[in-house]
Amino acid sequence: LLHGPDEVDLVYSGLEDTMITSYHEIREAYKSNSGVEDMRTAAFICSINKVGSSYEELGIFP
Repeated sequence: LLHGPDEVDLVYSGLEDTMITSYHEIREAYKSNSGVEDMRTAAFICSINKVGSSYEELGIFP
């Protein structure tokens, strides 16, 4: 009998895609901002920008 992928395989696949996309986004923020000294700071910038975008879309801020 043939079996399809398990639920765990699907979760790992989705996690891998998310981590790859996030890494590229963080790396781009790191490379494009000369004031950013490390990848950790670039990750904070990406996170804060995402929160800010969500607030704007919801009309919460400004």
